[in-house]
Amino acid sequence: MLIQFTVENHRSIKNSTVISFAASKDKSFDEYLLRPDEKKALLPVLAIYGANAAGKSNVLHAMMTMKEMVVGNAAKVSKGQKLPWEPFGGTKVPTSFEMVFIFQGVRYTYGFSFDAKKIYKEYLYHWPNGREALIFSRENGVYEFRENVNEQVTLSNRTPDNKLYLVSSNDWNLPQTENAYQWFLEKLTFLMDEEPATSETVAQIVSGDDKKARILKELMLADLGITDVTIKNTSGKIPVITTTHRIINEDGTTEYFQLLMEQESVGTQHFFARIGGWLQALENGALLVVDEIEDSLHPLLTRRLIEMVQDKAVNTKGAQLIFTTHDAMLLDLNFFRRDQIWFTEKDHSEATDLYSLAEFREPEGNKIRKDRSFEKDYINGRYGAIPYIKD
Repeated sequence: MLIQFTVENHRSIKNSTVISFAASKDKSFDEYLLRPDEKKALLPVLAIYGANAAGKSNVLHAMMTMKEMVVGNAAKVSKGQKLPWEPFGGTKVPTSFEMVFIFQGVRYTYGFSFDAKKIYKEYLYHWPNGREALIFSRENGVYEFRENVNEQVTLSNRTPDNKLYLVSSNDWNLPQTENAYQWFLEKLTFLMDEEPATSETVAQIVSGDDKKARILKELMLADLGITDVTIKNTSGKIPVITTTHRIINEDGTTEYFQLLMEQESVGTQHFFARIGGWLQALENGALLVVDEIEDSLHPLLTRRLIEMVQDKAVNTKGAQLIFTTHDAMLLDLNFFRRDQIWFTEKDHSEATDLYSLAEFREPEGNKIRKDRSFEKDYINGRYGAIPYIKD
């Protein structure tokens, strides 16, 4: 489970910015909360609102860049190759990322700072017995280790300036860094602009009847009219997806017809592309990161996807979801807690500011009341994070 993510100097994000899954003292929807231990209460879902170009997608892009540098193509850089550095406004200072997360019952903090040429700082801490312990740290080429020191010194000497030590140490199967690496590999999941034919849904349907049945159940619950899906794989080509629909005639007889996936509505295609990865994340207890969750979907379908993560009867493995949206209908405190709703807005320097609804207060100083019309308040600019459209 993710506790918090911190980013500084990435795209429109200039200053150190934190988004947190840690639950506030808000007592509403206590049944939503994930409890990895007796002391911690974490949120299952965070929603980020904001005007176009306000930077909400850049928060998710920062998370994706961090994963790419740990387990993606950017982790495979050779000596001298450039890193995916995208600083704010052409500034020359390094970019910084940090994740605080729980994996296999142990809390970890991992972070690093970098520019196009090198890693300046990198560190990994864990709390194996409730007490902080350093696994490794590095700053300007100087390393510090507390465990398995001789082997780690050898591995650090094999790590070029532009490569993360977390990556190189896992290339050599170092046990001290294995869990942190596995969290990025297995638990951080992005659903971004997937095409139906290349989505996780296709892999799930092909992998077995049980998973196909679960996907078909969700497609039917979504009232998309689909009763079956077939996948035809052709060598070296994109799979052909065919959906089967059922029609009940006035005389009670039943007929079936088939459509190619590209003949389905855009909303159906998007729901299909996402649902396999969604169910897989729920099964694995992963963190889902989704940009513009409502893209071409009916509001009730969007709500259904979110409810699956909020409902502990469905989400039995502690999966989490963070998404961006413009859907003001979701601004409902009968659906979300205050600390689950976040906003992005650009300041006078065009830098992104990120803040939570939990920070707002009524004029008398009390928390925002649940009986307010949050959709109306948001559209009217009470919380900022909306476009300014001149008359």
